[in-house]
Amino acid sequence: MSSAVDVLVIDDNDLQLNYMQELLQSHGFITRTLQDGAQAVEEIRKCNPRLVILDIMMPGIDGFSVLKKIRDSQDIKLIPVIIYSSKAFAVDQKKALLLGANSFLVKPVKGSVIIDEVKKYV
Repeated sequence: MSSAVDVLVIDDNDLQLNYMQELLQSHGFITRTLQDGAQAVEEIRKCNPRLVILDIMMPGIDGFSVLKKIRDSQDIKLIPVIIYSSKAFAVDQKKALLLGANSFLVKPVKGSVIIDEVKKYV
């Protein structure tokens, strides 16, 4: 089953979302963005992305909670998730990986590194 969306980026920062969308689209990926972690699971089900890029620090529901909801949902739990966060502490990286993140990138990251990581999953 092919997906209409390659990558869904979830981050509360407008500048970060714009950067990621421009970067990914310039490499041919169909990209959608979302600012609200609370709507993440619903949006993932709706757009059926091949990959989710998820920030940790968001108001309301943080990225760890979103990741747990994704992994606990039978219909979307196999979608790869890259955590993309400025939280660089080893404890945060370990927590994300234990919750089921496929990889963890610490902001800021060179565009080429992001694209290489995305290509592993899409």
